[in-house]
Amino acid sequence: MSESSDDLDVSPSKGKEPKRMNSALLITLSIISVAIQMPLLFLPAGRWDWIEAWIYLIIYFIFMTSNVLILNKKNPEVLINRMKTKKERMKGKKGSDKWLFPLISIVFIGLFLLPAFDFRYGWSNVPVYIEIGGFLLLAIAFYILFRSMRDNAYASKVLDVRKDSGHKVIDTGTYAIVRHPMYTGFSIMGFGLALGLGSWWTLILAISAFGLLALRITFEEKMLSEELEGYLEYKKKVKYKLIPKIY
Repeated sequence: MSESSDDLDVSPSKGKEPKRMNSALLITLSIISVAIQMPLLFLPAGRWDWIEAWIYLIIYFIFMTSNVLILNKKNPEVLINRMKTKKERMKGKKGSDKWLFPLISIVFIGLFLLPAFDFRYGWSNVPVYIEIGGFLLLAIAFYILFRSMRDNAYASKVLDVRKDSGHKVIDTGTYAIVRHPMYTGFSIMGFGLALGLGSWWTLILAISAFGLLALRITFEEKMLSEELEGYLEYKKKVKYKLIPKIY
């Protein structure tokens, strides 16, 4: 869900054809990803006729499938980096990530569970036009995530700098607007889920997710400033972390 070292880039070696993943496998993984989310939505909802949940899953599948297929063609390294085993990710976790990453994960799981319980027990009454706005936010979030991954070939889930892999600061594309566009995408996704799935109460979790991602940025930028050459200059050039002109 959350990203670290999301301002690093590993460009493929010149003259070498980048290794691509099997397209059928990527589509299958998209289907599996949807299947994993379904119990989080429909089991606590207690029914299968939750229209908003089905709309979300359709939007997610369309964006997920199209994004991975395009990335596999344009920037396959990012897909390979993101598909590390759980063991490798856990081994790479540094200090703050040992407690912060699980906490962020719990909050994001709650972004699915709480709207489902809200739907089941009727806690919120969200107008349809607000739900439509939420789905538009989701589309924007998925697009930002896609663009930031396309801009950045090294999209690791752990806080690390691997100098031997050619990591370098990039300041183009989405990274010319904010320093952590993936976090921006995930933050917008939280609010989009809350509104699209029709739950005012879930906005509390969306705000919490934003706060935790902002906290993770604090630890991440300290590491990058100390270990990544050129990052201090990049911070001066691109002044905002998550929201242009605000933060």
